[in-house]
Amino acid sequence: MTAFHRAAASSGLALLAAILVSPVLAQGSDGGCILAGRLSANAGWAPRLPGVELLSQGGQAVRSADKQALAGVKQVKLSAPALLSRCDGNGSEIAFGPEAPGAKSPVPAVGPGVLSVEAVSFPKLRSGGEWVELKVSPTADRVVMVTR
Repeated sequence: MTAFHRAAASSGLALLAAILVSPVLAQGSDGGCILAGRLSANAGWAPRLPGVELLSQGGQAVRSADKQALAGVKQVKLSAPALLSRCDGNGSEIAFGPEAPGAKSPVPAVGPGVLSVEAVSFPKLRSGGEWVELKVSPTADRVVMVTR
C-alpha cells in the first residue's frame, strides 16, 4: 500500500469516526455520560469500575461511596477508554436491555485522561442499587471508537 493509500484510508477512518461520534456529542444535555460504578442498596461500591478515578475540586481522590462525597466530584481521571452513553439522571429506573446480546459494533468512548465533571447523578437499577453516572463534555478529539 502506498503512502497516499494509507493517508486516504486513515482520513476515511477519521471521517467515519467523526460521523459516528457526532450524534453522541450533539445530544447536548442528553448525552455525554460515563459510569463510575455501582452502589449497592447499602451505599457501598458494588463494584467501582476499574480505570475510573474520581477527583474533588482540589484534585484529591474521592474513594467514598457516600452520595454527598460523590456529589462533590468535579473531575474524573480515566486510565482506559470509558463508554459514552445517554444520561439517565436521577429519574426513573433504567430499563432492561434485550435478552440476547447484539453483534459487536463500534461505539463511542472517551479516551484516557482527565475530564471535568458537570454533574453526578444516581440512576436506580431494577435489581436494587444505583449507578454513579458522571456527565462530561469531551471534546471531539478525546472521543474514540471501541468495539463492544
